[in-house]
Amino acid sequence: MAAIFTKYNRPGCIQGAMLTSIVYLLLGGLLAIFVHITLEKVIQAQANVAQEANISGQQRMLLQRASLFATAYLYSEDIAAKQTSLQALGAMQANHQLLLEPHYSALKNGLASPLSPELQALYFTSDNNVSDQLNAFGEQIYYALNLQVKQGDTKLDAKALMEMAYTPLLNSLNEVAYEYESQDSERMSTLKLTQFVVFWLIVAIMVIGFIVIILNAKKQRKNLAISKILNVNSEQTNPMFNRKAFELSASKLIATARRHNETMSILAFDIDRFSRILTHQGHDVAEDVLSHVAQGLLTISRESDYLGRVADDKFVLLLPKTSAAQALCLANKIRAFFNDMQVHDVPNGIHVSVSIGVTELEKEDSMLQHIISRADNALRGKENQGNARVCMA
Repeated sequence: MAAIFTKYNRPGCIQGAMLTSIVYLLLGGLLAIFVHITLEKVIQAQANVAQEANISGQQRMLLQRASLFATAYLYSEDIAAKQTSLQALGAMQANHQLLLEPHYSALKNGLASPLSPELQALYFTSDNNVSDQLNAFGEQIYYALNLQVKQGDTKLDAKALMEMAYTPLLNSLNEVAYEYESQDSERMSTLKLTQFVVFWLIVAIMVIGFIVIILNAKKQRKNLAISKILNVNSEQTNPMFNRKAFELSASKLIATARRHNETMSILAFDIDRFSRILTHQGHDVAEDVLSHVAQGLLTISRESDYLGRVADDKFVLLLPKTSAAQALCLANKIRAFFNDMQVHDVPNGIHVSVSIGVTELEKEDSMLQHIISRADNALRGKENQGNARVCMA
């Protein structure tokens, strides 16, 4: 029967500290996933900004294309040149509308413009006013392409058209494109730095979590080794001790109680009719009964109490800082606990009751066995009182 408490003394696979470490590691993983998703969204937003920089760069090329082919049409009357100029102009206007749509949409909804102050100054202030310049350029292109090519014997002069295409509109578009590219470069640099910092932060969290798990695993292995030596349940606040461990703890508690002039009591338990159960029901049932009693005592005893198994069917509960009267109250509570057990809560339907001997630490007590013997003698002296009795030594 030496192993009957395995189901209560087997340390769990995951201790509190280990569970904390795993939760910590899982949180680190969730943080990594969250940051990854967030950065993906930011990168997508940055891709949109890069697209804006690309579109603003196209405007310069389209401006030159529209003016060049418009001039060619004025001199050659080539319809293909006219169509090419109109296509370039249409693409310019579409790009311009695409670039400014977020700005106008934000203003319409009462929100701040997504355009930087520098871009707003380039698009709308009198110094540059790219929007007005583009509109004026478009109007002149349409006007020139829809005039008669000749007025009398004189061809239309395209000099004004070419000058407008190159100065100052081209310079303004160059500044707009440069501003988009500059802002895009700054944002991408910031994003890369953030991504770098977050990546190594996540790595640090994972490494720390891994180290914590390793340290807790080592600590757990040490606790398991101690538990195996002392037969102690390392998960319980008031664990079950074997006789050797219980006597060791009891000697320290007795010395402490004497040093500080504190009271201490002991409850000694007998399982009623245990020999009959062993004889008629067999070892397996007897072991289930012992386990049932052990678990019940662990459940109802206090956190400060020490429960020990000093023989195959003998349990002792050590109660530090507890008077005989307080111990008697606890003993009656334990007796009632077992008496009130329902049939479905007991092994094999066997009603289990316990008899309890109660004694208090006395001045002449120097060994645990003397105190246990006094509690046992109290029980033996009142066997005629039947089962489930509480006897004060």
